Amino acid sequence: MNAHYLPAAEFMPAAEALVTARSPVRWIALIAAVAFAVELAVSARYGYVRDELYFLACGQHLALGYVDQPPLTPLLARLSSVLSGDSLVALRMIPALVLAAMVGLTAYMSRLLGAGRTGQVLAALAAATCGEYVAAMHELTTTVPDFFFWTVTLVLVLKLLTTGDRRWWVAIGACAGLAVEAKWNIGFLLAALAVGFALTPARRLAASRWLALGLVIAVGLALPDLIWQAANGWPAFDVFAQLQQDAGHNRAVYVVAQIVYTSLALTPVWISGLIWSVRSPAARRFRPVGIASLVVLVLLLVLGGKPYYPGAIFTFLLAAGSVPLERWLAARRPLARRIQPAVVMGGAMVLATLIALPALLPVLPARVLHIVPLQKLDYDLGEEIAWPRLVGLVARDYHALPPALRSRTTVLASNYGEAGAIERFGPADGLPTAYSGDNNFWLWGPPPARDTAAIAVGAPESYLRREFAHVRQIGTFYNGLGVADDEQGTRLFLATGLRTSWARAWPAFRYYG
Repeated sequence: MNAHYLPAAEFMPAAEALVTARSPVRWIALIAAVAFAVELAVSARYGYVRDELYFLACGQHLALGYVDQPPLTPLLARLSSVLSGDSLVALRMIPALVLAAMVGLTAYMSRLLGAGRTGQVLAALAAATCGEYVAAMHELTTTVPDFFFWTVTLVLVLKLLTTGDRRWWVAIGACAGLAVEAKWNIGFLLAALAVGFALTPARRLAASRWLALGLVIAVGLALPDLIWQAANGWPAFDVFAQLQQDAGHNRAVYVVAQIVYTSLALTPVWISGLIWSVRSPAARRFRPVGIASLVVLVLLLVLGGKPYYPGAIFTFLLAAGSVPLERWLAARRPLARRIQPAVVMGGAMVLATLIALPALLPVLPARVLHIVPLQKLDYDLGEEIAWPRLVGLVARDYHALPPALRSRTTVLASNYGEAGAIERFGPADGLPTAYSGDNNFWLWGPPPARDTAAIAVGAPESYLRREFAHVRQIGTFYNGLGVADDEQGTRLFLATGLRTSWARAWPAFRYYG
């Protein structure tokens, strides 16, 4: 085996001896357990976010792919629904467990990079207090498995670089393939890693049949979603086109967002981790991942991706930053001759997160969002409230219709959140299946041919008047808390006299984005 890729235990004996002598596992496990417990404690404080309602609906229509996402997240939602009977707490146990796993994996990466006991504990604490992870791991969205598989991929690449054992390419390929079934963003990481390997001596590791086998496995695992997309006209490209409309705004806020999303206390840590992994001689063997981290951050800035897209790369950067941080803290004197600098640093991490916590998790009563609009900082906070109230309003208007009219009236929703809420809560209120032109809901339409009338939730009046002979407003939704969110002030219409047939009218309702 090439001496450049000697095992980490031989390369950094002092650090490994410290870890062996005073194992940090208990502290890391405690940090992971607390992070999990905090997430679970507030998991049902408000309610479902709109994306979760959509994924629950997708889970009732299992497929190899979907308009705007691969199939893994709907599958997880379906499994949770089957096993727990639509328990919100059970649904959100999945992201809480992922956060705990990311804490442990970040600490493990720091060990591979050479951190000792203190560095590993600080790396775990950094992951647990990273604002982006605390907020994202509160809900079951595509971000949850995406961040998880990015983190596992980074660990596997570090194992490859540490040991020089090319068989790790097989595990990397399998992880990448599973990641594609969660979210397409893993492509950015893989492209960046390719650059990192190409620019360093680690490229010799790519000359292997194991890499070829890993690629075959990755493509094989990604194939079902690709087949579905091809069979349905590649709707993902329509979604990408819609997302690209926000590219200018995303670029404008991107750099600041990375600081805000992680926290002011952690920003010096991950920046030092980036510099250390790219420039330090001690990080020479890990240079491909350091370069890849920089490429990911720059690439998504240039492309105008959403600021949270590269979020999982900070697991590596925080782990890398813990190495120079540990050494720097060890050279500092205790405060008041008692308090160790590492304790002060850890306290700063926790304090920064506690200050930001009301904007990260639903720790405050929902009515507070009317006075302090925290949903402007974390959009999802406002999207977790009053969905049953909206469905109740639709049910009231539906059941108020004369029986003859009600028997031929469908329910139309303008977006997948509204449609998903009606799917989740509507049966208890005696509502029929909801239809929508938004993303995969459009593919599940059109409404039954016999339904020539509709109660339309939030649909543009101009669309309705084009397709129906008579349209009148029958209600307006207010969440009862005065909270400004996307559904506040939504109008409900009764539309009767469908001008053509649903087969002809339905294409006009389609929206992929």
